[in-house]
Amino acid sequence: MPIPSQNKRRHSPLLSTHNDLSLGIQSLPVASLPPDFCGDPLDGEQYLAVVRREAAAAPSFFFASHNPYAEPERAFEITPPLEITPPCLQDPKTSQERLTHQDSGMAVSSSNRQDDGLHMPCLEWTLAFTQRYKNARESLSNPPTTAVKLTKDDLPKISNTNAWYAWIHGRPPPPTCPVEVEKQAAKKYEWRLREPSPALLLRLNTEQILSLLDAWPYWIAHRVAIPDGQRQKGKEANQEGQGGGGGGGGGGGGQVLQPLHSRWLFALLLRLDGRLVSEEISTLRTLARACVAAISLSRIRRKALGSRNKNSIQGDEEKKGEKGEDEEQEEEEEVRKMRRDEAGAWMVVAIVADVWGQWDLWDDAKADMRRVS
Repeated sequence: MPIPSQNKRRHSPLLSTHNDLSLGIQSLPVASLPPDFCGDPLDGEQYLAVVRREAAAAPSFFFASHNPYAEPERAFEITPPLEITPPCLQDPKTSQERLTHQDSGMAVSSSNRQDDGLHMPCLEWTLAFTQRYKNARESLSNPPTTAVKLTKDDLPKISNTNAWYAWIHGRPPPPTCPVEVEKQAAKKYEWRLREPSPALLLRLNTEQILSLLDAWPYWIAHRVAIPDGQRQKGKEANQEGQGGGGGGGGGGGGQVLQPLHSRWLFALLLRLDGRLVSEEISTLRTLARACVAAISLSRIRRKALGSRNKNSIQGDEEKKGEKGEDEEQEEEEEVRKMRRDEAGAWMVVAIVADVWGQWDLWDDAKADMRRVS
């Protein structure tokens, strides 16, 4: 008879004595069965011997057929398969809730996520975006394979929000009183923007990231036009022939979130720990609500401006019928532009709601969009 493997966690009773300590402290007598015993045990001693033999013959490691911790597979219908259509370019007529998922909290919230003319991100895009965002978070959480080069500048103190603003923007935060406005205008500060990078993110801990996110709703509410260096690099040649364009184009135009702020929020949430307590989750919810409020305010302004332009055009009744198709095209282009301007803010709402399980934020956002529509 072949000798059982010695690498197993349990030793065979055929090779061990009754005093084997690997079986624990023996309190009941155990029979010594012959190697060819295959019948039914006649008493308790034989029963314990059979149990020991079967336990020793069993494998040391088991694999469950069902993993209770595995995430349910979700069927995504995306065209093209390797490209996600951003929310600013989606057609609400073709966006249908035909995805299957087993998250109960998300199912309740997403059941009411029909567009209804509210121009919110569809469920297809939200699920695909958050799934890939979670994968990116996993990749960033792994330790780097090469040495990270650290800069010499010191990070601001956690509670000093003005210093954090200057650390990102290279200048003091926007003033809140007329005296400070005059002082900053006299000093003529220049923007020295700092873009997020993996090296910078690795230097920030959870407490520092939450302190930054806690200050961001105030920066969103007190909006100041910030030049977008990333966009200026791509459009520098075109802007030379247009003459000027220092104000609106450089500061992000009509975008709800400044492009620089969108990139920083995307990066900070990418680095933030997924295990947060209630107070820390409250910081994320406040940030998401600030983004929704900024979207609502932007739509109110856009609606007021659109009605003003409509009243100025309604002079000629004859030309109105001839330009019906042109007006429809203009409305579609306006909706497409609105989605593009709101994309950064909806991105933050999607991350907070779907990565940290705050799905009720979608219902609150839908109620706010109904109010301003």
